[in-house]
Amino acid sequence: MNATDTLTVEQAYRAMLAFLEREVDLTESSDLADLLAGYRLGADGRTSDPALWDEWLEAVGRARLKT
Repeated sequence: MNATDTLTVEQAYRAMLAFLEREVDLTESSDLADLLAGYRLGADGRTSDPALWDEWLEAVGRARLKT
């Protein structure tokens, strides 16, 4: 992947999850593992807490404003 490649909002979320999963594996941080557990996607591809997805979309919007 190149620095100029773009991701969809869902792909970016999945990338964030993959990053956090690796950090949990490397650090064995229970705090980070607890956080990650709440962020994982269900079988339907959605977060268990709909408000969390809305917060993600807000974060994406803020990040887009900074670029």
